[in-house]
Amino acid sequence: MAIDIEPTKKEKPKGKNSLLIILVLILILSFVAYFFLAYVLMPQKEAEMKELEASIAGLNATAVKENINELNKAKTYIADFRTLFINSPKVSNFLESFQKWSHPAIKYSNIRIETDNRKVTMSGKTPSNRNLMEQISTLDKEETIESYELSNIFMSETGETTFDLSLIIKPSLLAR
Repeated sequence: MAIDIEPTKKEKPKGKNSLLIILVLILILSFVAYFFLAYVLMPQKEAEMKELEASIAGLNATAVKENINELNKAKTYIADFRTLFINSPKVSNFLESFQKWSHPAIKYSNIRIETDNRKVTMSGKTPSNRNLMEQISTLDKEETIESYELSNIFMSETGETTFDLSLIIKPSLLAR
């Protein structure tokens, strides 16, 4: 009895063939996506960016010129005020003292200083009547103030209080 030995043909597994096809498809899709992004979307976005940069540059030129003009006006006003402030030590002495005893929650406006009679008048506004009471207590203790007078006190429904304050300050604050 003779046994025939023939080489047997091995069958390729179907899973490997389908995996190869899927990998090739993924590779092709990756190339297509890359070329789509690189040659279609990116040029469009670059063109949009150039348009936006050009419009921003156009806006900035006029806006910057307007800001520069406003800053130059402010610079002139500040320089004028600085000159007045430096040349008038009477007022600067009072303002330094005023910063020490004025209540931080009270906003003062319309300050008028009459150096001849040492009278200072101003308007005040505070969110609470309590702040005004604390300011009165401070004024009572302040040595540089000879006398003061509160007038036109008005308290709104929300508690905001407005008032006028007149001070007679000691001559030492107005000394040169």
